[in-house]
Amino acid sequence: MKPLLFCIFVLALAPPALADFTQADSAKAATNCSGSFLSATVYGKKPDNARSKAKAEIAQSIISNIKSNTKMTDYSEEKDGVLREFSKFSETSEIESNLTLLGFKEIESPKRQKNGEYELKAYICVKDAAKEFLEKQRLLSDSLSLAANTALNTKHPKHKNEAWQKTRSLWIEFMKLQKLLDVLGVESPYPAREIYARTKADYESYCRNAKVFWQDAGNECSKTVFSMLSGKIRMEKSKCTGGLKLDLNCLEKCAGSSIEIECSVNLSLTIESCGGEKYSMLKIKEPITAFHSNNKNMAMENLIENLSKAAFFGEWEKEIKEWMPKCVE
Repeated sequence: MKPLLFCIFVLALAPPALADFTQADSAKAATNCSGSFLSATVYGKKPDNARSKAKAEIAQSIISNIKSNTKMTDYSEEKDGVLREFSKFSETSEIESNLTLLGFKEIESPKRQKNGEYELKAYICVKDAAKEFLEKQRLLSDSLSLAANTALNTKHPKHKNEAWQKTRSLWIEFMKLQKLLDVLGVESPYPAREIYARTKADYESYCRNAKVFWQDAGNECSKTVFSMLSGKIRMEKSKCTGGLKLDLNCLEKCAGSSIEIECSVNLSLTIESCGGEKYSMLKIKEPITAFHSNNKNMAMENLIENLSKAAFFGEWEKEIKEWMPKCVE
């Protein structure tokens, strides 16, 4: 904490309070707070109105300082089939909604002025204002630690993704509170920063090394499915060395009569580890078919065209991405 400097800085945000709060008033507040305080001198038609205005003025001085010093945005983009998430801390309405002021005190009871209004000199001890935020941080830090522990130790791709996203979400909430505490000049005693940094570094390493490997079935069906999915997801046709393996089962068959030839294909895709641990099995609801009169090659061409237009690709893409790392920059 920086008691003296902080007190002067905050009061500078509200010039009337600085002018009207006397040296004796400041001494009394500092003694009662055993340190820093936030103050305001206001006027209201009624005592309760003055109290509300004093609380609002102190709160606004904090919020104004947050707005002038920080920006917080979250967004994501997809590039080369990899979802990258970005995070920059800044002021949001959520920060304002977190702001509550505890321990409101008055130098003395509101004084009625000649014009009928009531003058009120009020203050809040910094340590009291910080209590609620520190308690919320404690709970968030505990939850973050649990989520980070899962993210660091699990080898299950989806569980690792979920634990990392939970860790990141808790970290953002933790830092929203820290922005309030920064304005109050209070350092957080909780190890969330170190835990998050360690987990982020681990997940970034996981992102760099995790790949998607395609096991080709060696037929037209497989080529088509690979072409459709690889346009959305970066994958390699090579031996699986770490990450996910996509094993496609793609059975083509044609049967004919004197009238027409029917070709069909039934597909399933296994998402598994390089070591063979199966994570998910994707199947189409019914075979894809195509017809042609007395020409098998044309029937197959029609089949491949129908396959390339099939609706299941969107569902498969979504499921595969659930098992891929959500990389961070």
